[in-house]
Amino acid sequence: MKPYLGICLVLITLGAIAWFALRSCAAAVDHTVDHVRDAFAEVLHVQPQVTVNQRIVLTQTAPIAELAVVRKDELVTLGFNEHLEVLSLQIPLTEKTLTAEAVYRIKAGFDLSEPFSVEIDPVTHALHAALPHAKILSVERIGDISYHGEDAWLNRITDEERAQILNSLDQTAHEAGESSSLKTDAEQQVAQRLNELMLHNGQSLQIEWNKEAPGPTQNPAIP
Repeated sequence: MKPYLGICLVLITLGAIAWFALRSCAAAVDHTVDHVRDAFAEVLHVQPQVTVNQRIVLTQTAPIAELAVVRKDELVTLGFNEHLEVLSLQIPLTEKTLTAEAVYRIKAGFDLSEPFSVEIDPVTHALHAALPHAKILSVERIGDISYHGEDAWLNRITDEERAQILNSLDQTAHEAGESSSLKTDAEQQVAQRLNELMLHNGQSLQIEWNKEAPGPTQNPAIP
């Protein structure tokens, strides 16, 4: 009888140890989930989808639609020079020039409706985050447009030409935003801040930027 009693005590002890170990692991994972949620809320104002062993423990939510991270005010200038010709020869007194310039505020950041996800390794508690690339969120003209025009005696600047250069100026501002470093700057700032917060809690974070889906290019509306 005594050997059986000893075996039972050993099994009960092992079971208790295993139970406490599982409880400790679960508590540690819960602690990591809390850190992830708080860090993303502070930096990106979004709660990412968090998974552990392919099981979703947090769904994605965001109180706002977009988050601008960086911005830049840029002076955009555009102009044209035109004259009339006959048989490839310039007609005198027909050369006119028109230049327009304005300051645009360009903002880059994140569309918070896109997927933000974090996978937690239940053993090492290492974090792998998949985030959307930053975007140019808005290109907004601030202040007035400055026109500099010189009419020719025989070729005056028209209202249609003024409207055309204004539209071209807006397009040039958008292209300046897309070709700038603002999107990269936004991603670097977010990655740095998230890593700082997670390292402060003794956790490593690996960030992977999602590939951008191909699609038609759309210019943002400019008021």
